Amino acid sequence: MKNKKPTGQIIYQGPSMLDGSQIVVIAITRSTNSKTGDMVQTYVLKNNGERPTVNQQTGADFSICGDCKHRPANGGACYVVTAQGPSMVYKSFLSGNYTDAGGLLEASKLCAGRMVRLGTYGDPAAVPFKVWKKLIKNAKGHTGYTHQWQNKNFLKPHREFLKTYCMASVDNQNEYLKAKNRGWRTFRVRLSTDSLNKKEAICPASMEAGKKLTCVDCGACDGGQKRRGDIAIINHGFKAKRYKIQRELISA
Repeated sequence: MKNKKPTGQIIYQGPSMLDGSQIVVIAITRSTNSKTGDMVQTYVLKNNGERPTVNQQTGADFSICGDCKHRPANGGACYVVTAQGPSMVYKSFLSGNYTDAGGLLEASKLCAGRMVRLGTYGDPAAVPFKVWKKLIKNAKGHTGYTHQWQNKNFLKPHREFLKTYCMASVDNQNEYLKAKNRGWRTFRVRLSTDSLNKKEAICPASMEAGKKLTCVDCGACDGGQKRRGDIAIINHGFKAKRYKIQRELISA
């Protein structure tokens, strides 16, 4: 019986850039995500033997999410269902189902000519920027989002990489203006009652845009390399109501 070809590649095992704890990053080569399309998906996971759901509950997910206000340990409204994709990927990793043969070089080959999502789960800021640069060297394009755009603990090369390759994830108008003043392109989650800013466009993969494009086809959320406009989306996901409550508390 032939061994099944691994569906994922381990691209990094080592300390988190956020707190020095051990993390693992795995690139999944095939995706059925209807919003993004068939992108290479990357999972940034705390590597302590615990399920992602447990790390969320205890706050140990700081290693991969930093001080993001949406972490469940903070009462936040993170839209990621960690009991599904992240937990399945980490379980497969612990079972030895992913290869590290060839490392980043092999992973880069798998990404050649394809769109890559930096941080399907977990913040790209947790991973050394050189890992991401090598991974997407021959890619068609990428998307990336970070809530760590205000983090002052990173060295300049890491900060500059994030600003160049990732969107600043912002959750209200004040954060939007602050990020813009610092030179970031932004991806803003808004309520349906919030109006668009002058240089914002509705995410074409969103419900409100009629899902006219997938992320594979759009590719607008690639940071500050070439584009100037910003993207916005109405809050969504299984914790959409919780997000609205959280926003109201923050604004109060």
